Formats: sequence, C-alpha cells, structure tokens
Amino acid sequence: MAVYWLLLIGSLAVGIPLCRIKYGRGIYCGFAGAVLFFLSAFRAHVGYDYNLYGGWYMNVQKESMEDVMLWKQEKGFMVPTKLLSEVEPDYRIMFIFIAFIITAAVMIYIYVYSEKPYLSVFFYLSFGLFFNSMNFMRQIIAASVILYALQYIKKKQFMRFLALVLFASVFHISALILIPFYFILRIKMDWLTLGTYTAVTIILSVFSWDILEFITQYIYKGYDPSKSGEVINGLNPIYAIFFSVFFLIAFLLRKELVKKDSFNNVLLNCMFFTVFFEIMGVKHAILSRFAILFFIPAIVLLMPEMFTQLLKKCEAVFKGEKKRGNVLKTVAAILVFSYCTFMYGFMIKNNYNGVTPYRTVFSGEVTQDE
Repeated sequence: MAVYWLLLIGSLAVGIPLCRIKYGRGIYCGFAGAVLFFLSAFRAHVGYDYNLYGGWYMNVQKESMEDVMLWKQEKGFMVPTKLLSEVEPDYRIMFIFIAFIITAAVMIYIYVYSEKPYLSVFFYLSFGLFFNSMNFMRQIIAASVILYALQYIKKKQFMRFLALVLFASVFHISALILIPFYFILRIKMDWLTLGTYTAVTIILSVFSWDILEFITQYIYKGYDPSKSGEVINGLNPIYAIFFSVFFLIAFLLRKELVKKDSFNNVLLNCMFFTVFFEIMGVKHAILSRFAILFFIPAIVLLMPEMFTQLLKKCEAVFKGEKKRGNVLKTVAAILVFSYCTFMYGFMIKNNYNGVTPYRTVFSGEVTQDE
C-alpha cells in the first residue's frame, strides 16, 4: 500500500534534515505523531480486531454499567468505553481516542528519551509496531504505560514501577507478568546470561502446552487450547529471525551500549524477551502477544543506539583511514535499512495483522454481527 510506503520513506526523508535544526526534534515528533494518529484514528476495517472492537462499542450501548462490569474484558477499557458510548453513539470515536492515547504515549517517549527521533520512528514502523497498534489495542495501551514504568527500574523505585504495572493491567491483564521483570531486566546481559536464557527457552518450548493451559485459563480466557487457531498454529518464523538478528548485533555491542547509558542493559534484556516470545510464537501464535509488553522501548530506544554504535564500530575498524571507514559505515547503514525495509514490505505483502488494504472511515460501517 502506497500510504504505508510513504510513511516509512517520510520518516527518514523528513526527519533527517528536520531534526538537525533548532527545535527540529519537537517539530518532527509532533508532525510524525500527527500523521500516525490520523492514519490510525480514521482507518476503517484495518486490523483483525477492528470489527471486534466496533461491535463491543455498539453492544455496550445497550447494556447497563452493571452488566458491562460482568464482561470478561478488562474494566479499565470497558468502563471508559461504556461512558464514551453514552456521549457519542458512533463507534468510530473509540478508535480516535485509542489512536490518540497510543500515539501520544509513544511519541512523547521518543521525544523525551531518543537522541534520534527519526530513527526511532523508522524502526517503530519497520518492526511492525505501528501495525500492531491497530490490532492489539488494549495490550498496546498497557504496553504504552509499561514504557514509562521501565524508567523506574533505572531509578530503582520499585513501588512506582509496581503502581504503573498495576495500572497497565487494568487495560490488559497480561501486564502483570512484568512484576518479576523489575528484577530480571536488571540482570547483566553477558554470555552466561544469554546461555542461561537460551537453555530456559529450550526447556519452556518442550513444555509449551502446559504453559498454554495456564495462560488460557488465567490470562487469555477466551482461547480454547484444543480448538483455537492462535494456540494450535504458530507464526511464520521470519519474525523471530528478524528480531533475533538485531538482538545479536546489540548483544555484541553491549559494552559500548551500556557504557553510553546503563539503562541500555535493561533495554537489551527487553529485546531478548521480545525474541523469546516471538520464538515461542513460532509454535503457538498467542505466546507472541507477550512480546508486545517488551518491544516498544527495545525498538524505539535501543535500536537507534545500536545503529549509532554499529556505525562507530565500523569507523573504528579503519583507524586513520577515514575514506575506508566511511565506506564501511555506508555499507552497514544500507544493510540495516535494506533489511528493515524488506521486512516492512514482507509484512505489507502478507497482510500482517490485517492492515492491508488501508481504508478510511468512509469505506463502510461495522455491524454487530461482524
């Protein structure tokens, strides 16, 4: 779809020159945020869950608040949805609010913490995070809260971290798994850690059905392990491979990354657990959903830092030979951008999460039966 390609190309074409001028970072984040917001807010039937959410909105209008409180969906989402439906009966207003919340949370985070916002937006798009935001909306809202909770790991403020995780869980219960990760994400990422994590990944893969029974009983309660396609079937392994390649590059650059900012160790752990759940999703698609809770900070903060350190490493290979160093840097940059662009195109071509074709709100209405 042309609109998606223009979005990706524009993230760099507009961002690179704009972010070099005074106040350019703020202007770029505001502009990019506005574009992402409008594309998400005024879409129609884009994302596999679009009609599901539209149907919920129309159904809650007929229900009392007491009845809505009995719904199995998280109350942090359903109660505001009910209140909003009392003010505006058109279901499309819900997507406007959701798009604003997610986009504002991500773009403010990028503006505050990213040194190169245009790279953050480029990777946000090419890793499919924007596509995910138009599908797994409740969980993405929870993940947007987790973004800010992770900062309290750096500040060693557990109670504030816990408070935000609990707040995130009212939008999606899966956020509760982050509680022990306050300690896990602080573990130094080295070869021993990676080896241990890899062994655990293998063991859990063997016992994946036991894990699924627990998850579908307490978290994803609407999925029958014996019948649900998302439980029985797995994802294309290309997604896990894509994340794995960049994790390995970041892992090899971990000393430079952590020296630049100790918080990058937390982000490196986040990247690993993104890979972990994507690998688990190869066997059971539903398990990849947990990656959503980890991948936003890993992509919008760690990836730009990793890219910068990679170019510095290339330059250092030919000390005193600036021309050859620049050639190697250029080759490395082209490979990274080409690989990301290929993956982006692959997702578009294969209708990743139901995002193609892109349509506007004028394309039709959602009915309760859809």
